[in-house]
Amino acid sequence: MKLVVVCPGGAVTGGPEAMHQLVSTANLEEPGSAAILYWPFNKNHDTPLAYKHYGVAQVRRDDVPQSALVVLPEIWPEMAHTFPNRCALWWLSVDNFGTHGQRNIDRISLHLCQSEYAWQHVEPMGERMMLTDWVSIENGNTQRLPRVVVNPAKDAGLLRPFQETVGCEVLELVGLSRYGVTSALRGSTVYVDFGHHPGRDRLPREAALAGCIVFTTRHGAANFHEDMPMPFWFKFKTLDEVLEKVRLVIGGKTTARQQQDKYRAWVLEQRMWFESEVRALLSRIDPS
Repeated sequence: MKLVVVCPGGAVTGGPEAMHQLVSTANLEEPGSAAILYWPFNKNHDTPLAYKHYGVAQVRRDDVPQSALVVLPEIWPEMAHTFPNRCALWWLSVDNFGTHGQRNIDRISLHLCQSEYAWQHVEPMGERMMLTDWVSIENGNTQRLPRVVVNPAKDAGLLRPFQETVGCEVLELVGLSRYGVTSALRGSTVYVDFGHHPGRDRLPREAALAGCIVFTTRHGAANFHEDMPMPFWFKFKTLDEVLEKVRLVIGGKTTARQQQDKYRAWVLEQRMWFESEVRALLSRIDPS
């Protein structure tokens, strides 16, 4: 075993999904090379139903081989002090670092970067390499409506006034299954993300795969072309800016869909790039 990935037990969000993708991909590349270690360590954890299809192997805390690289999420850098192993910190976000009261990175020997935003942030901290993630969506065909989809959990302060003034149906992604989210995206014209983008967020990429025209704020990773390679026209700072552009798209007065073809193609390529990054990571771990 070369790789042990520490993951919060029972969590179903973007970061934990990336952790399951890492273990699954590593074991496809080198069978038996990786396992997931759920936290809290003293409890028995089942893999969340949403991630069962990744078929990840589990390891208990007492069975972690000392030769393995332990990968920790960026919220838990000080957990490295509890392992005799070499430890890596996976910057699945930048802005969430320190939110759990942990900032000491003395025991971190490798920084894994999910985004260009993170890559630039950790430059002075030591050894680093890219380790991104990928997204997929359920198949299905739904009649596309002149509707905007938003995620109310991602709001930089403009969501409510946007909903009140845009002049078309706005659907919030709340309380939906994975299939329900996909159906909502496939049945809508526009997805607007009002979040802070602490890393490469999953929903904008899923929306693009579903055929939505994607608009985002210029915060965080979304402001880096490497993390969201779409024309700058689709990124906004003000309410008036996003209102004007969304109305143009809903009214069919732009070539927005063609302008985002390259972005959708980039999203589709991410699994291939992730597999390459995982191979590179495994190749630099000495299990002896």
